[in-house]
Amino acid sequence: MTLEPANTFDSAKLPFEQHAVLLYSADDNNKTATKYVNEALRRGQLIVYIPVDTDNNTSHLSEIESEIIKYEDNVNRGNLLTLDIRSFYNFLLAGNVQPFEDLKILLEEAIRERIASNKNDEVTFVSGIAGTLATNQKFDECINSEKWWQKTHSEWLQKGLKVTMICSHPSTIFDKSQFMHYKQAMSSLHDDIMVDAKSR
Repeated sequence: MTLEPANTFDSAKLPFEQHAVLLYSADDNNKTATKYVNEALRRGQLIVYIPVDTDNNTSHLSEIESEIIKYEDNVNRGNLLTLDIRSFYNFLLAGNVQPFEDLKILLEEAIRERIASNKNDEVTFVSGIAGTLATNQKFDECINSEKWWQKTHSEWLQKGLKVTMICSHPSTIFDKSQFMHYKQAMSSLHDDIMVDAKSR
């Protein structure tokens, strides 16, 4: 694993076709994740973004929209898909991964459509689902979620799909010794760990 300070953001550091962990600080409010969203948009990629839910409500979504370049234009052009974390979160708590299987099919169809339209076929998926589970100390569900994403990401790469996955996780929990099992699982289920230097 490599450690990279994400807040000294460099577009060359956008991980390509990796399943990576992005550790964020307690006061981050999705700002570091949106840097990766914006860089992928600048590169003409399809972005799927599920923000971290830091306060168990959706009031922060308007703030996130203002952080993303040409938010409405990118949504309307089909370059940016934002999803509500709460429904996915609740499905994972119930042990139901069917909505994720449906999302997987939707993404594969979107990639085929972009290829047919001669658009950039690269996809960056930025998700705060597992990190929100970890924040709420739902570690088994968090680990199961990441296992599913790791398996799915491997399948996509085998199919020749250019998908980069960035999973936002809280650095405060990642660093606590009593949650070592969670940290070890996250390290083994990802290709890279990117660290927000503010959290160190």
